[in-house]
Amino acid sequence: MNLSQRQIRAFLAIARLQSFTRAAEQLHISQAGLSSMLREVEVQLDCRLFDRTTRSVSLTAQGRAFIPVAERVISELDTAAVTLSHLSDARQGVLTVGATPFVAGCLMPAACSEFARAHPGIEVQVNDLERDEIQQRVRVGELDVGFGVFLESTSSIRRRPLVQTDLVLVSSRKQKTNLWVQPITWSALQQVQLIGLPAANPIQRLVNANVGGLAPDAARKGSFNTFYTVLAMVEAGMGSAVLPAFVAAASHRFSFSLAPLLRPTAPLNFYEITKKGRLENPIVRALSACLTGVMQKQMSPTPRQKR
Repeated sequence: MNLSQRQIRAFLAIARLQSFTRAAEQLHISQAGLSSMLREVEVQLDCRLFDRTTRSVSLTAQGRAFIPVAERVISELDTAAVTLSHLSDARQGVLTVGATPFVAGCLMPAACSEFARAHPGIEVQVNDLERDEIQQRVRVGELDVGFGVFLESTSSIRRRPLVQTDLVLVSSRKQKTNLWVQPITWSALQQVQLIGLPAANPIQRLVNANVGGLAPDAARKGSFNTFYTVLAMVEAGMGSAVLPAFVAAASHRFSFSLAPLLRPTAPLNFYEITKKGRLENPIVRALSACLTGVMQKQMSPTPRQKR
């Protein structure tokens, strides 16, 4: 059985008004269309619902038995629609966000603060999650938006690049020198002991591809799961690391210097991801714009740092 809500409402209208003509007028369809709709209902139920003459329309026994069922179905659908509408209204004031731990801890606070000044009625709920979990929760609709370096596209997720960031060499900074230091070539990494992220990490795969082709003899001393651990190890003098330039946001927590990598540069995109098929949310765009501004500010050396 495959009865539509429209067909059930048509049956109830005829039963209530006892007239095909008046029911068709109320439903804003032709009388022929209404008759065709009712015939389909009777075929699917395998019974007659009305006795019809040129002057009257009356319910059959089967029609009378079907009324409470039809009314209950329509009532439940109407109740569900109202409930979902209320839920939707309640959710309009909340934006659920997924971000990788470093982004959530070092970039989102400033972005959320800027966003709150422009949109005081919107609550931003930030979830610090691993990259795969962000994608999964965006895919099933549990998150409104995810932020991170998502280098591989999927069929159910819309990717929008927000910022292009370069890879930089992160080294220990013992003296109070500038955060940004002179650029270094990839080939010079042969003289550097490197630590980094796990080999399966997409950022590390990009690093390894460049190191393997341009500095194949560079020594590797170990890998760690998060940017935070890598930066702490760099600060402790355990090695240097090649990371995206937006790690500059952690310079108030860790002591390190950043050297742009040249010949060639190795840009990668930082993305906003949302569920495909959903209408684009202007509030998501507003938050993304705040995050973009924060990242661009962090990745731009000041005039003093450039010298």
